[in-house]
Amino acid sequence: MISLYIGGARSGKSSLAEQEVMDIALPTTYIATATASLSMAERIALHREQRPNDWITAEIPLELASALIESDSQNSVIIVDCLTLWLTNQLMAEHCLINKIDHLCHTLTSLQCHLILVSTEVGQGLIPDDEMSRQFVATSGLMHQKIAAIADKVNFCQGKIAISLKEPELSICKTISSVNTDAATEAV
Repeated sequence: MISLYIGGARSGKSSLAEQEVMDIALPTTYIATATASLSMAERIALHREQRPNDWITAEIPLELASALIESDSQNSVIIVDCLTLWLTNQLMAEHCLINKIDHLCHTLTSLQCHLILVSTEVGQGLIPDDEMSRQFVATSGLMHQKIAAIADKVNFCQGKIAISLKEPELSICKTISSVNTDAATEAV
């Protein structure tokens, strides 16, 4: 099962994703992709304080696919916060973003764990003026499209409210089956 929480900065996406982890109540690995810059230090410290002590935390700014494979196991949860920061790290390291995204997506589809991904939507504002920013916004949008396509569940977050964009097909099948069963019972 892959869940994607996407939203703007301070939209509540991390809290909502962490609530899904709490609801699942399985052994959890938290993969943080942020680098400890001065501007991020306070946010990183706050996130560390809020995480339960029994979660394993790994700070992985670049080698996300490898870390996911190493942490993967059935009956466990991995939460990644945040894909956009991971993509930023790839850009700053001058890696081929398309290749990194494709490799990540291939890895995501091979995992056994319940995977929860958090990412920041950056494409809803003004079109950036400089080439690097335009490249990042375009590539970020492509990454979100590719991951949303393989995710079972996608939520857009705003004001700490999750707006469901995609639900697992299993739930839809159960609902259809339940409706058919109820209709058959009523007909008898």
